[in-house]
Parts: sequence; C-alpha cells; structure tokens
Amino acid sequence: MATNESYVTQPMIRKNSVEFRAYQVNLAEVAAKESTMIVLSTGLGKTVIASLVAAKRLMQYPDSKVLFLAPSRPLVDQQARYLRRVLDLDEGLVVCLTGHDSPESRRDIWGESRVIVMTPQALQNDLIQRSYSLEDVSLIVFDEVHRGVGNYAYTFVAEMYEKQGINTRGLGLTASPGHQAEHIRKVCENLRLLHVEVRDEKSRDVRDYVVSVDSDMQFIVLPPEIEVLRDILYSIIDVYRIPIINQGFSLPDAKRMTRKEILRTQGEVRKEIGSYTKPPPGLYLVIRNLTALLRIIHLLEFVGTQGLMPTQRYIQGVYEEIRNKKSSKGVKDLVSRSEFKQFESLLGALIDKGHRHPKADAILEIVSEQLSVNLDSRILIFTRFRDTAVEICETLEQLDDVRVSRFVGQSSRGSDKGFSQKKQVEILDGFRNNEFNVLVATQVGEEGLDIPECNLVVFYDCVPSVVPYIQRRGRTGRRSPGRVVIFVAKGTHDEFYHWSVINKLKKMPSALKEAEKEEDEKQTSLEEFVSEEDEQASERMVSKAPKKDDDHVRLIVDSRELPTAVARELTRLDVEISGESLKIGDYVASEEVAIERKESGDFIQSLIDGRLFVQLSALRSAYRRPVLIIEGEQLIGLRAVNPASIYGALASIAIKIQVPILWTRNAEETANVLYRIAHLEQIGSSKPLRTRSGDVKGTDAEALEYILSGFPGVDTVTSRAILSEFGTLEEIFSAEQKDLQKVKGVGPKIASRIRRLLTTKYPETKS
Repeated sequence: MATNESYVTQPMIRKNSVEFRAYQVNLAEVAAKESTMIVLSTGLGKTVIASLVAAKRLMQYPDSKVLFLAPSRPLVDQQARYLRRVLDLDEGLVVCLTGHDSPESRRDIWGESRVIVMTPQALQNDLIQRSYSLEDVSLIVFDEVHRGVGNYAYTFVAEMYEKQGINTRGLGLTASPGHQAEHIRKVCENLRLLHVEVRDEKSRDVRDYVVSVDSDMQFIVLPPEIEVLRDILYSIIDVYRIPIINQGFSLPDAKRMTRKEILRTQGEVRKEIGSYTKPPPGLYLVIRNLTALLRIIHLLEFVGTQGLMPTQRYIQGVYEEIRNKKSSKGVKDLVSRSEFKQFESLLGALIDKGHRHPKADAILEIVSEQLSVNLDSRILIFTRFRDTAVEICETLEQLDDVRVSRFVGQSSRGSDKGFSQKKQVEILDGFRNNEFNVLVATQVGEEGLDIPECNLVVFYDCVPSVVPYIQRRGRTGRRSPGRVVIFVAKGTHDEFYHWSVINKLKKMPSALKEAEKEEDEKQTSLEEFVSEEDEQASERMVSKAPKKDDDHVRLIVDSRELPTAVARELTRLDVEISGESLKIGDYVASEEVAIERKESGDFIQSLIDGRLFVQLSALRSAYRRPVLIIEGEQLIGLRAVNPASIYGALASIAIKIQVPILWTRNAEETANVLYRIAHLEQIGSSKPLRTRSGDVKGTDAEALEYILSGFPGVDTVTSRAILSEFGTLEEIFSAEQKDLQKVKGVGPKIASRIRRLLTTKYPETKS
C-alpha cells in the first residue's frame, strides 16, 4: 500500500476517499492476515480499518463476499452508506439487510451482493433456516465485538462460519472489550479471533491524531427538599424490610440496600417456596415486600439523580401498569400505603412551587456558557432515561440560542413513542446541518452511530458500565479540542456508579495486556484455540444426531422461536428448519404432532394471564398427538403463585385437555427431544410434515393449502408448489399423473396417490 499525498491508495478503495493514517493502514495489514480483535478508542476510525481489510479480502478472493455485522438497524444503515462511499464497487453490490426485510428478499439479495451489512439476529435466523450458506464469505466484521458472549447472535454466527466457510477471516471492533481479562478471552474464543491489537490515545502511532479533551467532574449537593423525599422513601424501605428480616432472611439497612441484594434475597425465597408442597403464607408476603422494595430503590435513584418531573412521570407509569393489570401485588400494596401517598403529595407540591433538581440549573449554566464562547457549538447531553430527556429539553428551551431535540431509540414505552430509523437519521442530519445545536440522547446515542463531532459532551447522570462511559466520552475530541462534563449527585447512585466505572477503567489496560500475553503463549493456530472440552462437546453433539442419507429430519418452527437457543441447538443437530408464522403451536413435527414449548417462567405467566389453556386446547383440536414441553430447572417458587394452582394446572393439562407433558432442563435438552420426536414421526413412521389448524380460517390461499396438504405425502411446502404450478384445485384434480410429477417435490409415489384417491370410491357411499 502506498500514500498519495494524504489519502490511501489501495485496490478497491475509491481515490481520495480515505485519509491516510499509518496506524489504520498497519492494523488493516495485520487483520487481513489473521482473525483479529481491534480495540481502538471511539473516534479513531474502526470502520475505516474494516473497509481497508474488506477491500484486501475482496481483491484476494474475487468471487467472495464480505459480511459486516452491527447490533442495530441504524448502525447497519450507517455502515452501508460509508462502505458505498469508500469501496470501489457498484453501489448496488453493497446492501444492508435487517429484520425489516422478509426472509425471502434477504435470500434473493444475498445471492446478488458482494458486501452485505446485517444485524446479527437477521443473519442468525437465515442460517437457521438454511436460506444461504457462509461458504463464500471471506471476511466477517463484528462491530461492537464486546457483545460476543452468552446467547448473543455473534457467537452462533461465528460457529456456523467456522463450519461452512472456506477462506475464513474474522475482524472484531470495539472501543471497550471490558475490564476483565476473562471476558476478553471469552469473546475471542467465541468469535474465533486469534489475535488482539490495542490502541489508545497514548499509543505511539495514534497520539499524533488525538486532540485534547478537558474533563470536568461537577459534584452536585442535593437540596433539603429532595433529601426530605429520599428520607420518606428510606422510611418506607424499613416498613417492608422488617417483615423480611423477621422471616429469617437478611437485607442491609435502608441506606445500604441495593437492587443486587434484593434480587439475591428474592432468589433465596423462591428456592425455599419450591421446597414446600404447601409453602407457609409468610413466604408470599416476603416476595410481595421484595417486589415493592425494588420499586422504591428505583424511585430513590430517580429522585437523587434524575429530577422531580421524571420521578412523577415514572409514578404515572406505575399507575398505568396497575390500570392495565400488568403490575404485581407488591406494587399495588406500595402505592396504597399512606407513606407513599405522603411522598407523592410532597413531590407534586414541590413541582407546583417550581422546585427542580440542581442538575437542571447546572445544565442551563454549562450550555449557556458554551454557546457564549462559541455560538456554533454542537452540544451532546447523555441521560439514561427518556423521562429525564424530556425535562432536559424543556429546561434548555428557556435559552434563546438553543435549538434542542431529543434522540431516543425505536421502541415505544406506553405513551412515549420511540423514534423510527428514518426519524433518527433526520435528527442526526439536522444536528449535522446546525438545525439543532443541542442533542439530548439516551443509550441509542452511545453505540457507534455517526453523530457529528461535538464541542461539549455532558453526562447528565453516571453510567454503571465501562462501555457506555467510553462511548459517551468519545463523542468529542476527534478533530478539534473538546470538553466533557460529568454530573455526580453526591450520596446517590451517581456517586456509586462513577467510582465503580473509574475502578474498572483502571483495570482495563492490565486486562488487555493479560489477554495479549496469553494469546502469545497459547493462541498460535485455530486448532490450538479449540480446547479439549470443545472437542469432546463436538463429539457429543455428533453422537446425538447420527446422519445417514435417508436420515434427514425437518421441523416447521414458529418465527418467534427462531431467535431462541432451541433453534440454534436444532441447527447444530442438522435439523432442516422452516420458519413460519404459526397460529397454533411452536414446533410441528408431522401432520399429527405439534409441540408447544414453555420456559418455566412463561408457563407461570401464561397460567396467570389465561393464555395457557386456550393455547393447549387449540393445539389439542388441531393435532392428533399434541405435546407440551416445559423447559427449566424449577417451576414452583418462580413467582408468588400457590403450588396447588400449578399442580392443578398440570393435572388438567394431562387429564382434561389430554396433552402429554415432557420436561427438559435447558435449550439443548429441548432440541434433542424435538429432534427425536421429529425423527420418530418422519423417519420411523414416514409421516408427512405439514401444519394443521383447529378451524380453517384465514385467506383463501391458506384454505387451498390446507385442503391440498390433506393428501398423504403432501406437506405445506409441496402443496404450495403444486398450487403455484396449476393455480386451482380444479386444475390439480383433473391433471394427469405425469403432469403432477413435473412439480418439484412430487414424485411418482405422491402423484399416483393423489390420482388414486381422487378416483377411489368412499366405502360407505349410498347406492
């Protein structure tokens, strides 16, 4: 690679499109040769490096594809726009695919594209349904690679890439992989990344491109009126805490109580409830009190770190939950207490008198000061909660020079409607074009989005995690000096979160060095990267599903089940999955067998809200042999539901509705049970695979498919193929056997059966 003045000159990179930076070019050289995790501070061009690596792989393997994965739809759209600008390809060959695109269109677009930018969830669903293979992918880029743990889709994609790919290469990008070496190692192991490269502002090849960022901690003292509100909440904590202590469970005092402690105790209580056939009533009282305590802790955080109006909006949301019958007994008990009414009354009175959190005055002062120094400033204010974003916007509208907008995610919460992807792009464009000079953003503004560089970034509240802290801070000081101001309300969650993150940041360099050191010592090849346990697990997996030419198992799976761990385990068992929107059941194994899967928590919830018996009755009416799988280690004690009610429900399911119940501990066991059921039906008994319904409602097309799939050997897929060929049942029923055999999936056996049944006389026909 060479330089032409200040731009990168490289095959497949458009001329004068990428500014030359030595560290980016060097990192791209490394990543093109070996699967690599690159840790690079926000604003230093991770996507630039990925584009250089992509160009190299496309040159090296001209018939291959490059795949970029990003966690959200806005990020996917943003990366696709950047790649179209810098890669020397026809723009139509660079596409973005998300869950908004149908599986069919994703399959078609995949075949015609060279560079595909996707959400990992959409890709996972397509791989599960075998819409296409990763065989011809020469590079997968995992943006925000720190997510690659647990059941996140990145881990499954990497596993499939290892199995299907030929010229494989992985590239992980992040500003913060975490503060623990074990986490970093786990991400590398899960995504098959063999090498780690770390750069920060102090790195020798980076520091020439880094500008200064002034950090200012502003410790804020709460006024007496807010302290009075907090004292009322502390007194309510004691009301709920004492009965819990009297039952023999431990909890710290009110001012030291945390959400973590409450959840720990909650787990202990539920475990004890599960040990009884008829639990003592006092245990249910403990569960109720713990539920109320969780809400009080949340209110304490709101009052101390967010403000009075956001707290009032939160309480209004609680009442909305109660009206919609979505709240628990603990919440109902809390809002009915006189102490809570006192808190609510004082809160309303303070708001009416114009009192507000001192952060509101501080934000007015800081923004006003910044605009007085530079009227063209861009200011970005971060908060963790949407209700607070509303108040910040209303507060800043008092300033004449401020043009402010909220910037929130796509999900709607009650009456607060989220921002669509289109709306988000419009707001960012407005911020870029100076239509807005202040943006108040929630979490959506932290991760990766192409927000224009800001002169001032304000943390209105503190975050408990290293990743959003680094991402927030990286929104300034990219090309020109910037300033970061962090509000810390003393004696509140702010202070705890702030010092927790600072300690984690101190640990991160040593964690990265430890990961790099271990890589040098151990990770020298892909074969060595796989542990003996992994190999044994692989052998176990193969033994679970022996494959022969005629041993091919298929399942129709409800589309809502595709993102689950069960679907991933079925794919590992080489089950062919067809995703459909099923009205009845979650899995269909044959024309006679369908399965409803309930995780233990969902089983209890569906029992509470009345869904359970409706779903199972419909399953019973549609399929001759329905099955219920309950997945989980524990059923009794998960919720404050009397065990007698649960036992009664199980008895009714088995005896009255006559649905057999199977129990599994986890997704892996569930997948193996499903595999064996489908194997028994399809391989053992040669039953056709098709969906049925208790009543033939829906479109005419669905009714036609339903009628035709009643013929032996004709499943849903085959019925659609026949209907597509002939158009009407009349044409099908009058067709010759040889004409029927022209349809894909219809052989001589099926065609002869159709013709024979159409001409067979019913035995009970009256002469």
